[in-house]
Amino acid sequence: MKRQEAEERMKEVQRIMERATLYTLLPGLPSIIGGVLALVGCGVSYAMIHSLNFLRVLALPIKQQYAFCILWTVIGIVAVAQEVWLTVRAAKRAGVAPMARPARFAALSLSPSVLVAVVLTAKLLIDGQMEYITPVWAMCYGTGVYTAGLFSLRSPRMLGLAFIVAGAIGLLWFPHYGVVLAAVTFGLFHIAFGLYVVVRSRQGATTEATCT
Repeated sequence: MKRQEAEERMKEVQRIMERATLYTLLPGLPSIIGGVLALVGCGVSYAMIHSLNFLRVLALPIKQQYAFCILWTVIGIVAVAQEVWLTVRAAKRAGVAPMARPARFAALSLSPSVLVAVVLTAKLLIDGQMEYITPVWAMCYGTGVYTAGLFSLRSPRMLGLAFIVAGAIGLLWFPHYGVVLAAVTFGLFHIAFGLYVVVRSRQGATTEATCT
């Protein structure tokens, strides 16, 4: 075997191993848990406002408005915390540095989108246009996930595109159905993505066990 062919095969084996490692570190279970938390938040929100339009929050008594904000703040904190914890634990089990270069790039690429979403949310709240918050968050989050996926595999980019498309549709045609949009994107999309990652990870583990 020629040296060049051997080097090419070694590079191909390395790429396969890197892809397998990335699949083990993609947030499968955390995405499922985060999706379930989002669905719970949407259910509780609907019970509070009796509407699919988040704009109805402004009609609630001030104490209930605070409760609504606390609800989603807690859900956001818990979702992020459990994702970080489970992903770091998976990285340690796989023998990969939790803050490896691709992970740092992914985090940095997601941060600007989150910052933009926060600023736009503040502006929409001040103007009393809460019906646009969910589409804005969906598109900003999708943009960040898509960009972060450039340092990973194709599946995160597909998830990001799904968020962007759903957010754009919601913004242009269905702004008064924010609860439904949040349930579909942050809830069902995350659950579907998490299940996909779990299945692919198990398939990769089965293939590795078969080869050994």
